Amino acid sequence: MAWINKYLSDSDLKKIEETISRVEESTSGEIVPVIVKKSSTVGHVPLTLTLLITLLLVIVELPFSDWLWVTPWVWLWLPLLVVIYYFSHLLARFHWIQKFFVPEKDEVAQVHQRAHLEFYLNRIHRTHAGTGVLIFVSVMEKKAVVLADEGISSKLPKETWDKVLQNLGTKLHQGEWTQGFVEAIESCGDHLKTHFPIGVPGHNELKNHLIVKD
Repeated sequence: MAWINKYLSDSDLKKIEETISRVEESTSGEIVPVIVKKSSTVGHVPLTLTLLITLLLVIVELPFSDWLWVTPWVWLWLPLLVVIYYFSHLLARFHWIQKFFVPEKDEVAQVHQRAHLEFYLNRIHRTHAGTGVLIFVSVMEKKAVVLADEGISSKLPKETWDKVLQNLGTKLHQGEWTQGFVEAIESCGDHLKTHFPIGVPGHNELKNHLIVKD
């Protein structure tokens, strides 16, 4: 997935992996960072753009409607609509345009839905003592979620992760992606080692690397 190299190099990915391994040496908790290209549904964007561009053209040509809406000029609208449609598809590939057409409320909801999906797809809920933690980042939305399994939630309230999320969000907006992940992993480790100290040294239920998905 070449897109990840825009945000994290191979050395950055290695640094994150080393951080997970180091942090988990002092806790039985399992920390799993996941980064995805986007979480929001954007299939509506091309059609929305097509309608907006067409509406704009209709408004612009109103002063000339007396001669544009007569034969043969009126037939030019058919190929023009086809061109607008394919042009809209090209524009819709840009993330900033996709983000513009997804309301903030929908972004938040869909990022949380994707985070919960990744929690289960990556078997974070299957650790022996329920001590898995997901650090989830969705690139297009620049939003993050931290989810803790039931074994952790019984001892550490949701508010525990607010500062972790706040710092991670700040780093993402500053473009410091690697540092954001590293500090988030270390912060999670600091919380976990108090309540979930290391059990069997070297025991590892989940892989120690950043999971990258579209």
